[in-house]
Amino acid sequence: MRELLRGIRVLDLTRLLPGPYATLLLADLGAEVIKVEEPRVGDPVRWVPPLVEGRSARFEALNRNKKSLTLDLKRPEGRAIFYKLVQRADAVVEGFRPGVAERLGIDYERVKAINPSIVYGSLSGYGQTGPHREHVGHDINYVARAGLLSLTGHPEPTIPGVPVADLAGATFAAFSLVSALLARERDPESRGAYLDVSLTDAVVSWLSLHLAETLTTGQAVRPDEQVLTGAYPCYALYETKDGRWLAVGALEEKFWRRLCEALGVPEFASQQFNPHKKGEIFARLREIFRRRPLEEWLEVLDPKEIPIAPVLDLGEVAQSEHVRARGLLAPPGVAFPVHISPGERGEDRPAPALGEHTQSVLEELGYSCDRIQKLREGGVI
Repeated sequence: MRELLRGIRVLDLTRLLPGPYATLLLADLGAEVIKVEEPRVGDPVRWVPPLVEGRSARFEALNRNKKSLTLDLKRPEGRAIFYKLVQRADAVVEGFRPGVAERLGIDYERVKAINPSIVYGSLSGYGQTGPHREHVGHDINYVARAGLLSLTGHPEPTIPGVPVADLAGATFAAFSLVSALLARERDPESRGAYLDVSLTDAVVSWLSLHLAETLTTGQAVRPDEQVLTGAYPCYALYETKDGRWLAVGALEEKFWRRLCEALGVPEFASQQFNPHKKGEIFARLREIFRRRPLEEWLEVLDPKEIPIAPVLDLGEVAQSEHVRARGLLAPPGVAFPVHISPGERGEDRPAPALGEHTQSVLEELGYSCDRIQKLREGGVI
């Protein structure tokens, strides 16, 4: 698996979550990702708890298999080094606010002039164009403007348990970057590409089905009216006797019929989506599920091939048979989630120390030890 992107060099100017997650996906597939960080400070996530032996577990999870180069891009000497790196790079990924890369002199037009075949990706909250282009924000703001928050929780919106916009945007960035590299490989005349990745746009894309309904009917989708957000008893969460929760996903008629028979309420089998009966059915099913603890319900319903699952906390997930059997854990984080054959995942390298690879990267560019030392003393690296 690590051979898939072997030979691809990515200059990673990002920090925090979206950009580093995008380049993590590339690094896991074998790309050489050089994380360019500010001297002495680095990616702020380096210092975010929990810390294990002085190293952030969050940073470790996001930056394995990468190299770290410290470089002050505000200094002419720092930009000169960056330009030399660009000559030998396949891609650049940045996550500055729109306009910042241009002010630093490291924007796409400047980089393309040095390396016309470069694939350059810009990740931002609202994209490089549009009325919110320069608005500051975080995940909660992006999912709010994208409409996702209007679909989570009822009657009040609820913040999702994961930063949806950050991760969706990162995944689109990685996918698009690899696609652009493939297009460049297929077309010798290709001159690279520029990727404008908006975290908000990525979430809007994930709402394709909901917007299709809204555009067709002219009515905004409500969370309490959607089958997949618990509007009907066949697809909902139920509390059990021991205070645990069971997720029921009996969408298909055959599954709903099996559930009704297993619970002793066959009269509800023909009323799956009857809006006038759902209140009565909800009340009855909630009462039934509270009669037994979670494990008993699993023992009763699993053999009947009904789509049910326990609501697990992350401690339980880390110990689950599925996660372990699939090899998903790569402490302190999670391994690349796709099994690609032939080939093995290979052994991960730990996240780099701040500036760990500065010396070796600069030596590869032709800098002497004396010159590197002077750059270090001058605060350029």
